[in-house]
Amino acid sequence: MGLELAKSLLEDREIDSEAAKLSYLDLVTENLRSNNKKITRNSFWMVLSTLLYLMILIEEPSLKKISILFVTIDNSVLLLNLIPIFFAFVFFQNVTLWNNNINLYGLFEKLSKQLFNLGLTSDTHNILKPFSLTHHVLNYQYENKRIKGIFKLPLAIILLVITFFPILFVVFGIYQIAIMNPPTFIPITCGILSGFIGFSAILQAISVYKN
Repeated sequence: MGLELAKSLLEDREIDSEAAKLSYLDLVTENLRSNNKKITRNSFWMVLSTLLYLMILIEEPSLKKISILFVTIDNSVLLLNLIPIFFAFVFFQNVTLWNNNINLYGLFEKLSKQLFNLGLTSDTHNILKPFSLTHHVLNYQYENKRIKGIFKLPLAIILLVITFFPILFVVFGIYQIAIMNPPTFIPITCGILSGFIGFSAILQAISVYKN
């Protein structure tokens, strides 16, 4: 979809000059950098919330109060219900940003190839493109013929963990909500919200490949 969008936009007469394409490339680059910063920030919160969740789950019998910024919560089970909702929402936002980046990277590659005659896996193209760890691994290291097959296995494992861990965490969070709480309004609502947001994130992720 990204390359098709790039083709349709670059055929627009308003951006058929080199100066206009350079300006458009600047806008695409700015949006990519903004999205990548948000993805990095969200990934940090996902890791932090996972660590907090595991700490509460493991140490729950000995925890009395938990202070987060300016809020003190003395109900660890409530946090175990709320963290999966937060995690699922941040995961959903990351997938949405990633979808947007798919289109933006298609535009960036099309424009940079036309303006600077750069190959998609060249060193120059990789340096100029707004940095994204996943794109760097996929498009530069993993597809680089100079990297032998044995060294690609750790990269593949990392990509699998990044891809499937958020889904497994949301499912595990919903399971914990079901077994640790009586069937009352708050846990049922937390479980439904976690499942709905997590399922929406999965649909967003699948749509990348359908397009």
